[in-house]
Amino acid sequence: MIGLDISDQTIKIAQLSDGSVRRLLAKCIYTIPAGVIENGVVINKKAMQEAVEKALSSCRINSSKKDTVVVSIPETQSFLRVIELPNMSDDEVEEAIRFEIAQHIPFSVDSVYIDWQALEDSGHKVAEGKREVQVGAAQKKVVDPLYEVIMDIGLDVAAFELESQAIVRALISPELYGKQGVIIVDVGSTSTNVIVHDVGASRFTASLQQGVKNLAAGLSVQDREQLMQNLQNIPADLLERVTPQLEPGLDKLVLDIKGVVDFYNSIDANHRVREIIMTGGGSNLTGLDTAFLHHFEDIHVERGNPWVNILSAKERSHAPLNIQESVRYATALGLALRTVVSL
Repeated sequence: MIGLDISDQTIKIAQLSDGSVRRLLAKCIYTIPAGVIENGVVINKKAMQEAVEKALSSCRINSSKKDTVVVSIPETQSFLRVIELPNMSDDEVEEAIRFEIAQHIPFSVDSVYIDWQALEDSGHKVAEGKREVQVGAAQKKVVDPLYEVIMDIGLDVAAFELESQAIVRALISPELYGKQGVIIVDVGSTSTNVIVHDVGASRFTASLQQGVKNLAAGLSVQDREQLMQNLQNIPADLLERVTPQLEPGLDKLVLDIKGVVDFYNSIDANHRVREIIMTGGGSNLTGLDTAFLHHFEDIHVERGNPWVNILSAKERSHAPLNIQESVRYATALGLALRTVVSL
């Protein structure tokens, strides 16, 4: 299975072998030219097709083999939430969901594809006569042109999946799956996604329009470019030079994340964040650890390991990528795991 993690700026690819023993067959990051995709929407389909083909080629993946792929949908153009509905038939649920999410999403219900899954025996307290349903929605203007591009290349599209779903599949181990109050913070190039995973389900997500690119806006052009190109292994001299300049922005980002945590904690006494998992290339910024420790004294904070559902505990110490590089591929690896781990 091939995972295609597509953002406005990059295509990240991870290919895993089939079978009970999973192995990384290929991985790469390809930079998308400016003006090809904006806010998750393909602006130039021909250029997008060329970009995907070049990305596959740089990974040494031959698209003529009709490989099966799972493609990401950005959080900024999607919606994921668990909602409570009265007990009713599945046919009635469809209409109730459309009415319910219309009150939460900033776009028309008719402009999105909607999928849902009933959560049975999740361990989360539900009011009498109610049922929990996890709802996902993605904008058609994002999915449709991207689907055409992938199909024109000759790849078999198994699914389009929200970034948050893939990240959860990659980072939430069986030990964490049923725990209460696990938050994943994915710090990317242009945005930071916050995913609340609680008692077996992703309860909701929030997308903060702050990423490494925004944090680095005040740096010199040379330092900014070097930082963006070396997030998996930031040179020590560069870190020493830019960390003081990044610290105010990192502190503000963590305060915004704390706002999401405080909101979740305020829902009721049963909602409490107990653990924060950091991922994405931006999680490699040194000052981010310090900011989290300052604002989250009583919550365990750690960097996520995208190999927890791929390799055994013994094998993880010899993972094909170090943790700094692995977190950049968390979404792509989660996409490629879709047929293996179903969360």
